[in-house]
Amino acid sequence: KDYMAAIQQAATEAEESDGIILRGVLTCIRHEGPENAKLAARCAQETAGDWLVGYGMGGDENQFSQADFRYSFDMAREAGLRLTTHAGEWCGAKEVREAIRDLGVERIGHGVGAIEDMQLVEELAENGVVLEVCPGSNVALGVVKSWAHHPIERLRAEGVKVTVSTDDPPFFHTTMSHEYEKLADTFGWDEARFAEVNRAAIEAAFCDDATRARVLKRLET
Repeated sequence: KDYMAAIQQAATEAEESDGIILRGVLTCIRHEGPENAKLAARCAQETAGDWLVGYGMGGDENQFSQADFRYSFDMAREAGLRLTTHAGEWCGAKEVREAIRDLGVERIGHGVGAIEDMQLVEELAENGVVLEVCPGSNVALGVVKSWAHHPIERLRAEGVKVTVSTDDPPFFHTTMSHEYEKLADTFGWDEARFAEVNRAAIEAAFCDDATRARVLKRLET
């Protein structure tokens, strides 16, 4: 809790000094197992509020199943936290489907493996499940062969709500500017397309409506 308090304080200072609006998602680590996830969820329950607004899971998709973490996600849900989890980075469409079915998440970290199952893609679009896509990371790690092979544009064209993220910038030597440049060069994304994707990101953000309205106003101006 002290750690979370320190991060929240830094976020408050960043907003006051630079106008950067930050909210927190506490994340458990999949390969550390369901019991550790319950401890993380308990911490999330105790610190949930205006700043800590979400709970999620990252880590090795090959360890355990999504269903093994149902209890910890239920704990977070009961505390009013919104939910996301990594799925479909390495293990394909089946992992994405299980994340939605077993954990009830509204966002998926990565999720690009969904492209293997067009019925799932249709369901993602119909249900408004958002994919937190990290193209540069996927290319760097070999999830896809190249930027040209990345499915983000196909997913978007099928009506899936996608956002663009950097994943871990120091590891993948990337920035949001670089991600945008590559998307523009590879898929011809223009200002209107980026505005569309950013609007989807803001609408999917785990924050209160007043904060969302503040950020949307920035986009529109």
